Amino acid sequence: MNAIMELRSTTPVGLLRDVPTEKLPQCKSSSLRHSKVKLKCSVTVNGGSDSFSGDTELGPSLVPQASELADARVIYCAAPAMGHNQELHPECNSRVPAILDTLQKMELTPEFRGKEVIRIQNFRSASVDDIAAVHSSAYVMGLEKAMETAAQEGLIHIEGSGPTYATSTTFSESMLAAGAGITVTDLVVAASKITANPPSGFALVRPPGHHAVPRGPMGFCVFGNIAIAARYAQRVHGLQRVLIIDFDVHHGNGTNDTFYEDPNIFFISTHQI
Repeated sequence: MNAIMELRSTTPVGLLRDVPTEKLPQCKSSSLRHSKVKLKCSVTVNGGSDSFSGDTELGPSLVPQASELADARVIYCAAPAMGHNQELHPECNSRVPAILDTLQKMELTPEFRGKEVIRIQNFRSASVDDIAAVHSSAYVMGLEKAMETAAQEGLIHIEGSGPTYATSTTFSESMLAAGAGITVTDLVVAASKITANPPSGFALVRPPGHHAVPRGPMGFCVFGNIAIAARYAQRVHGLQRVLIIDFDVHHGNGTNDTFYEDPNIFFISTHQI
C-alpha cells in the first residue's frame, strides 16, 4: 500500500513516501545526534562549523548533521516488523526482503550512493498522542491491551477489521512504523530550512496503514502511517497544505476518511475502479 505525501510550507519540504517494508540490510550510516531544538543551531562537521535556522521546532528524532542534510537527495528509514507475521498471508514479513534485495541490486543504498542517501537506523516510536491525533484513544488503548491475548494465543484476528491479524509485537511494531514517518517528516522539514533543494524522505514500513480508519484497523492495516505523519506535519511543524497521493490497487479509505473534512489536506487515490 503506497503513498506519496508532499509537505508544503513557506519553503520546499520534499516528498514523504509510505510503503510497506521490513528490516534493511546493513550498510553505512550517518553520524546521528539526539535533538529537540528550534531550527536555529550550529553543528560541527569534520572540524568546521555548519549552521541552519528557522522557526519550526524539530521533534525528538535522531538528526543527521546539517551538512549531511544539505547534501542528501534521499533520507530513509525502516521500521522492522518481523514479529508481525502470519505465514502464507498476503501481508507477511516475506514481502519486504524482495524489495530490499532489489534496492541493493540496483545500488540505491548508502554504500553505493555515498552522501546522496542517508539511512536513519535509530529513531523513536510514535507516541500515543501522535497516534491519537488520527485514531481514537479507545482503539489505541484497546490494541495495546489485546497484546496480552496475542502473547497467549500467538496470533489473533481483530474483529470487524477485514480481517487484520495481530501478534504479540504488533502494537510496538506499529508504533515504530508510525515513528518512521514522523522521523522523515522532521528531517525533510529540517533540510528545507538549510537548502532550497531538500531531500525526499522515504519511510519503509509495515504493517501498512492506508485502510486503517480513525476508529480501528482494516484490511491488514493497523495505524494510518501516512495520515499520522501528515497530521504531525500540521500539528508540530505548522504546515498549512499537505498533498497525499496514494497509489495502490485499493482505495486508501482510511486516509480518505481521516482527512475528508480537512480543507488543508488534499488526498488523491489512484486505485482501480
